[in-house]
Amino acid sequence: QPGVDTLSIIRAFNIPDTFGDDVLDDARLQARHFSEDQIGERLDLRDAPAVTIDPVNARDFDDAITLTRDERGYWNLAVHVADVAHFVRANSALDHAARKRGTSVYLPDRVIPMLPEILSNSLASLQAGRVRHAVSVLMEFNAEGVRTDRRFVRSAIRVDHRFTYEQALEVMKAPDAPHAGVAPEIARMLGQMLELAMTLRRRRFERGALELNLPEVEIDLDDQGKVTGAHLAAHDESHQVIEEFMLAANEAVATFLTEHRAGFLRRGHPDPEPTKLREFAEFARSLGLELDTPQSRFELQRVLAETAGKPEEHAVHYGLLRSLKQATYTAEPEGHYALASDDYCHFTSPIRRYPDLQVHRQLIALLEGKRPKGPSDELTILAEHCTRTERRAEAAERELIKVKLLTHLETRIGEPFHAVVIGVEDFGLFCRLVELPVEGLVHVTSLADDYYYLESETHTLIGRRAGRRYRLGDKVQVRIAHVDVDRRQLDLVLTDAPPASTPPRSRSRATPTTSARSSPPTPERSRPPKSRAKKKPQARGKKGKKREG
Repeated sequence: QPGVDTLSIIRAFNIPDTFGDDVLDDARLQARHFSEDQIGERLDLRDAPAVTIDPVNARDFDDAITLTRDERGYWNLAVHVADVAHFVRANSALDHAARKRGTSVYLPDRVIPMLPEILSNSLASLQAGRVRHAVSVLMEFNAEGVRTDRRFVRSAIRVDHRFTYEQALEVMKAPDAPHAGVAPEIARMLGQMLELAMTLRRRRFERGALELNLPEVEIDLDDQGKVTGAHLAAHDESHQVIEEFMLAANEAVATFLTEHRAGFLRRGHPDPEPTKLREFAEFARSLGLELDTPQSRFELQRVLAETAGKPEEHAVHYGLLRSLKQATYTAEPEGHYALASDDYCHFTSPIRRYPDLQVHRQLIALLEGKRPKGPSDELTILAEHCTRTERRAEAAERELIKVKLLTHLETRIGEPFHAVVIGVEDFGLFCRLVELPVEGLVHVTSLADDYYYLESETHTLIGRRAGRRYRLGDKVQVRIAHVDVDRRQLDLVLTDAPPASTPPRSRSRATPTTSARSSPPTPERSRPPKSRAKKKPQARGKKGKKREG
């Protein structure tokens, strides 16, 4: 059962967390009608080798992968996505409930699914060893990663092997070595998946795609659901493989629907305002980074790469995020700035995102030779609704993570931590703890050794008498001074006196640095979040995060 803090967030954000009897009856009816032996006119892909790659605690499997390579060196990639539209008929009780929710909500200690679990974790889920209905995106790529063909089919598949990200990474790095329980042909396929994905990734960045390194915070829980700590989510090569394949499938579907003038929920990310980019360029230059043409995606890529792994990385990546607009669902073809894509949509997560289900229905209509609906006022209203429900889910998740982390830190007042300065204002320093990914404020009044003033051009607090400097990227030692859970505030005090910072390589006027206590989501992520909690030894949450835009 969720704790009081979880229930309070659910109520505060007005998130529906129960299904009506009519919805559950509809789900049970679909379950009674489903048979693994009856595939009808679906393309029979049950013998094609297919794998899923997900977090260790996953239960709802939206997508599976099959990959082969022919004698020409061309890749044949199949992205199989759960055929949720088979179970959720338009205007049914299930459909109305899913549309109202818009998305599943993944909180640290529970999930609020968009669909009843008999579908989300069972019949619609692409479980290993079970025959499942899917919509398969069949794509051909040449050796350079250029898509040369695509096809869409309703299929029947049987997943051969379910991998965790950790297991998949181990196999990908040594596909020719023996791996317990993994058939040699499956291991070789994972090695090929890594090769193709890295080729697609390189091509994506060559066309100007941006990727911000702002990993999600995941909570660690013990067996009683008590917070024991937190960590930043991993984003290694196994995650990137799935990310690239999901992006490729989403883009292929969006392009196809656009060509057939279908009305569908696009994933849009408008170009940033030029003034915002100029302000970011001034901020970057104040840190000694060269950025003369911020309107160039490739210049932005370079700045992001230059700061990777450095103390100022968070401030720079978060600063660029604040300069960008938020991604939304839209009925209009406005393109996707961060992905450098003209046509993009969400297709690969219909178990937990209603926009994906709407896209599935339009694609299926075309596959059945029907004339799909075109853009309409109704579609615009749906896009706005789905954007609202997505942001509500993200806000609820962030808020509950804050509450749980602050509640945990109430038990650690006085403890020392290593930290990095990620924001500088005239009223103090925002610092992120190294051992625990949480941010707090060192108020300027606690810096009793001097009177400090802000040099805004370089984002530096400077002591008038001794000249000591605190600026972005400085490593400091702090201790927990005060926690106010109700006001969502964490107060820190410095316990060390580090040497003065090295002066910046260049000076220019700049806008104040970012200083939020919790980072908002990046413009695009691949798979949506499926879990925010990790238990020891195993989490109770449902999924990790796949970046998908």
